[in-house]
Amino acid sequence: MRQDLVDLIQRMTARDKVVNSDESISRQAYREAELLDDKTLVDELDAYLDQNPEREQRLAAYFIIGKIGTNCLSEECASRLIGYSSKERDKHALAGILDLLADIPKPESVDVRPLFPLLKDKRWRVRYSAIQSLKRCQNAEAEDKLLEILATTSDPYDATYCHATLNQMGTRKALPALAQNLKARKRDVKASAQAAIEAIEAREANQS
Repeated sequence: MRQDLVDLIQRMTARDKVVNSDESISRQAYREAELLDDKTLVDELDAYLDQNPEREQRLAAYFIIGKIGTNCLSEECASRLIGYSSKERDKHALAGILDLLADIPKPESVDVRPLFPLLKDKRWRVRYSAIQSLKRCQNAEAEDKLLEILATTSDPYDATYCHATLNQMGTRKALPALAQNLKARKRDVKASAQAAIEAIEAREANQS
């Protein structure tokens, strides 16, 4: 792996003691990584991850791939992260992968089915991130999976995160389930359902 990439990961995982976290070496390195858009780095990071580095180093490598994916609108980066999600066992690292996926476009050519089992993960940190990982997804089956959650969950956070995801990728098919949650007791559940309905109706109007 090229030396500047090695150096960046070292800085991202540095544990320096500073009063203001904004001034930390790792915080500044993460800001630097957020701007990367060189897709040639991805193969090198992939080879690096194959060596099974420590969790903090894996998180840094996932982050770089995720940001390149967001900045380049890269299907390839989305597919790589989905592949890593099937192998990652640490819940925090797995949630990190899923959070990054939320920002990357996932057209129908990207196979998101490996994410579906995570939608019912018993670990709430993983489950909530898995629900949001389907944002910017164009897979019709993904919408069906979210609607299944809405029909069965008693967790208001599950519902709120489903609403937020449907806000970005839902179709008219989701409107009845969203309308049901306009009657929910929790304010966040009601508000997110209303926002999703408005977003879907606006999207449908623009497409007609």
